[in-house]
Amino acid sequence: MIKEIILVNPRGFCAGVARAVKILSLAAQKSREPVYMRHEIVHNRRVVQDFVKKGIHFVENISDIPRGATVVFSAHGSSPQLYEQAQKRHLTVIDATCPLVTKVHLEAKRFVDQGYFVIYLGHKNHPEPEGVLGEIAKDRYVFIDSLEQAKKLRLAKNETKLVILTQTTLSFDDTKDIISLLRRRYPQIGMPPTYDICYATQNRQNAVKELVKQVDTVLVVGSKTSSNSNRLVDVAKNLSRRAYLLDRVADIKDEWLTRCQKLGITAGASAPEELIAEIVDHIRNQYGGKVKELEVLKEQVEFPNLPKELGQL
Repeated sequence: MIKEIILVNPRGFCAGVARAVKILSLAAQKSREPVYMRHEIVHNRRVVQDFVKKGIHFVENISDIPRGATVVFSAHGSSPQLYEQAQKRHLTVIDATCPLVTKVHLEAKRFVDQGYFVIYLGHKNHPEPEGVLGEIAKDRYVFIDSLEQAKKLRLAKNETKLVILTQTTLSFDDTKDIISLLRRRYPQIGMPPTYDICYATQNRQNAVKELVKQVDTVLVVGSKTSSNSNRLVDVAKNLSRRAYLLDRVADIKDEWLTRCQKLGITAGASAPEELIAEIVDHIRNQYGGKVKELEVLKEQVEFPNLPKELGQL
């Protein structure tokens, strides 16, 4: 039986996700016509399913949206090419991109305009890099997703103006070795004014580092497609703790918890608090355990500004 369940803070929704969810909720409430969502609003099955119940239509291709309809672009950011496609179909676009991701888009355009060659650090098959790199001509950037790939990087000698940009859901720990290698090899390489690391990504990883000091097993509530959720599992495992990712109560396996005495629970930036509560209640009923909170840091970040297009629905 579990003796103690420790819920760590910060966990769950970040300010960017909370803003995106609010934008889509308002669009669903205000629009008299069907609302379409290009890609998942955030990488969480529960959140997406809740919006499907509210009548939101999720699509991957702009061509699947009727001409003249309303579409919301996800928190991960979208490429200029997608905006052009939407314009050709006369769509009303409501942009739910996280402001921190928007910052990287603006940096990408600024550096390219100044003649820089961009070295972009990110995860393959994630929508955020697809959006950012859409701002840059294909011959003006290279995509790096591992230290091994960085070691193999060879740039033309005439590329003297270099800059690093990173996917926001990579933490300092994720990027430090690659950046260190690149700076040794290319001493002239530039960095943005500040690291393009999402505060929530770093905060949640730091919280897990404190959590593992008090528990023997860690559960991370989040989707398999969530970059930051998967990394939370890695952080716990790298600190010699059993760690598992789950997206719903049904994902829980008995063998995860039979040897557990002190259980820690956190959640990726796309996981809603009501889902976390359901999982905690299930574990208490099945395995016991007294619940307590561990507050490592109190987050006070908010993104109150909403797209003006919401007022036109």
